[in-house]
Amino acid sequence: MKHFPNNKPERVIFLADVHLGVPGDSPERVEHFAAFLRHLKGNASHLYLAGDVFDFWFEYRSVVPNVAPGVLCELHNLSRSGTTITLLAGNHDYWYGPYLREGIGVDARPDEIAVEHQGFRILIHHGDGLYPRDYGYRLLKKTLRNPFLVGCFRLIHPDLARRIAAFTSKTSRQYLAPPPGRDAHYTALFRKIADEKLKQGYDVVIYGHSHVRLLEQRELGKLVLLGDWLNYSTYAVLEKGQFSLHEWNQHKELPMSGQP
Repeated sequence: MKHFPNNKPERVIFLADVHLGVPGDSPERVEHFAAFLRHLKGNASHLYLAGDVFDFWFEYRSVVPNVAPGVLCELHNLSRSGTTITLLAGNHDYWYGPYLREGIGVDARPDEIAVEHQGFRILIHHGDGLYPRDYGYRLLKKTLRNPFLVGCFRLIHPDLARRIAAFTSKTSRQYLAPPPGRDAHYTALFRKIADEKLKQGYDVVIYGHSHVRLLEQRELGKLVLLGDWLNYSTYAVLEKGQFSLHEWNQHKELPMSGQP
């Protein structure tokens, strides 16, 4: 079995939707997440950040966003301590660049990834653009990631770009806002989506984006919906061959009840 510092067994953490830098963000909420990252030193072999860690992220060639520098510092320290950190693009923070990879030590990925841990074949995706009728958003996603348009956006002054981003971020939240009965609606959608992926041979499918918390045994494998850090500070843990959902509260890990 692979070991990380302090000779502990592999412990894998999954979380999503921190939305650092969201309008009105507080220093207390940023520090809350930074404290969790400090806690993970020696307590996590791998950390998977499944999208929307930042409410907006865009790297220029010589300028990076002034968003939660304390968190970036903790990610750098966590990476140097021996934890492997993988960051997936979300629908708010898909313009990653070399600073996160080379300066912070984070493996930034543009889309879903498949990994293996403790005998499980795991698919991780932020969860955006997967809804059956989400044609408009899928087209928008391709447009916003177009290299030519990204290059044009770099011509805009960073301060103005941040203002545009704040507007588009708000618009994105309104466009993707769920209907009444959000939890039931999203859960039903992701069950269908996950079941198709499980048929392809995955043992576990993990999504963010919905802000719904769920750990469920399906017919062919497990579905994990990560909740969020924006409101609930929830995350999933794989340890000793078992998945569980947790909440970070007052600098403590609190296992959540009602888990299979």
